[in-house]
Amino acid sequence: LYVSGNQIGDAGLQALSASPLLPNLSFLAVFKCHIGYAGMQAFAASSLFPNLTSMDVSENKIGAVGMQAMAASSLFPNLRSLDVSYNMITDAGMQAIASSTFFPNLTFLDIRGNLIREAGIQAIVSSSFLPNLVTLLRY
Repeated sequence: LYVSGNQIGDAGLQALSASPLLPNLSFLAVFKCHIGYAGMQAFAASSLFPNLTSMDVSENKIGAVGMQAMAASSLFPNLRSLDVSYNMITDAGMQAIASSTFFPNLTFLDIRGNLIREAGIQAIVSSSFLPNLVTLLRY
């Protein structure tokens, strides 16, 4: 599902999160949609997307709080590709993902353009919970 470039905001992602019409959704692109942490919290709390394998939420403002919501969600065991570039994410967001057991199949992670320092990078690259991560874009 490609809705990128539309100003759906938190309310739009919240509505999508509650929709029972997309149980087989495997790809979601919502970049440049004015989504903040509240939208990501709602999405991460949903259990309606068990087949999601690729997600692009770049160029929004989910921040560390949005990443922490994702890290605490069991929605993402099949996720292989995650683009969270340009989202005002800090080390706390990366540390949450690095310590989460819910991303065992993640192979690609784009974190460019965030507020992540060495501690956040180290958390990701040394995480035993991301055994399949082979591509990390950070610059």
